[in-house]
Amino acid sequence: MFSSAFSDFSEFVSNTTECTELQLEPFKPEFTYPIFGEQETVFGYKGLQIKINYASGSLKTYLNISYKEKFNGQGTNDTGVLEAADIKGTLSEYLPSDVLSNYDEFIRIVQEDAKTFKPLGEKMSEYKVETEDGDEEQYEIYRTTFSNTKFRSYHDRMQLFALLFIEGSSYIDNEDEKWEIYTVFEKQGQNESAVYHFVGYCTAYPFFCWPENIRMRISQFLILPPYQKQGHGNSLYQTLYCIFTTRNEVCELTVEDPNEEFSNLRDKNDMRILRDQHAFQGLQAPVPEEKIKELQKRFKLTERQIRRCVEMYLLSKLNKLDSAAYKAYRLQVKQRLYLFNIDALKDMDADEMKEKLQATYDGVEEEYHDLLEQV
Repeated sequence: MFSSAFSDFSEFVSNTTECTELQLEPFKPEFTYPIFGEQETVFGYKGLQIKINYASGSLKTYLNISYKEKFNGQGTNDTGVLEAADIKGTLSEYLPSDVLSNYDEFIRIVQEDAKTFKPLGEKMSEYKVETEDGDEEQYEIYRTTFSNTKFRSYHDRMQLFALLFIEGSSYIDNEDEKWEIYTVFEKQGQNESAVYHFVGYCTAYPFFCWPENIRMRISQFLILPPYQKQGHGNSLYQTLYCIFTTRNEVCELTVEDPNEEFSNLRDKNDMRILRDQHAFQGLQAPVPEEKIKELQKRFKLTERQIRRCVEMYLLSKLNKLDSAAYKAYRLQVKQRLYLFNIDALKDMDADEMKEKLQATYDGVEEEYHDLLEQV
């Protein structure tokens, strides 16, 4: 382990997630292992602080690394001579090339950008959020691609957020003009005097679907911590769904390796969309395969996602005291679970398979109840 290798000099070991601060307004990263390694530690500094400040609209970036004391290089361990880590050199691989080191220059740019910065790309939607004191805040969503050379520079500044907040994320190819990037901004004021603050973004990519369609895949989806739990993720997802599913060439909306939090957001919004469009009208278990295919084609969701939404709806209407109806529901869910997990189940004996399916079903039903309370 990294930390044990420097146990004799532990006061010079710093946890990079704890000592790093990003600032539109100050907030910590979720993790820093994509930059500093699995242990998220660096050696060589007492009282280390890594501050990455952003102009809230243009995301012009200022880096400041400070510490109380730097290791003087006198010491060894099993790996050889100890040296203080080159933090600035490590970060330079991930920060934009125009990162600032002069704070006064950064403040000047922040003040200038507040007057001049406007979001890049095409405005796709706008929405309002009511504050606790009854006021309304305005937000806008913009679409652009890497064919916009100015946006490439902008993306260079915002892409670090993906590494620090999206598990397993990596930088995308900004030479590939097929990427679509949707950015969310808070808008303060009106007309030319409006000031914009970066809220979050989503990247999406079109994949060919034979014979003449495409699948749109949501890749990175992020709302920054100061704006989380305020409904912005819902607004962004609903905008994406509306844009993608109204395109004739798009046959399906998919998501790349969603984490649990995004899966829940997706489930709740898909349920609301399907409910508002009366997709569930007249359904009861077992739902015919033709109906599943019809809903999948109409709403351009994956088969698994349609089935999950149908199952949630059926559970919301289910009378568990009706044993026949409850059995029909359980069998429908278990059939999907069996087919989805067939590789893991096929080598089990009948009793073990039955027990495993029941345990999985119990977990799914509990998950559905939790989601239905939030829809």
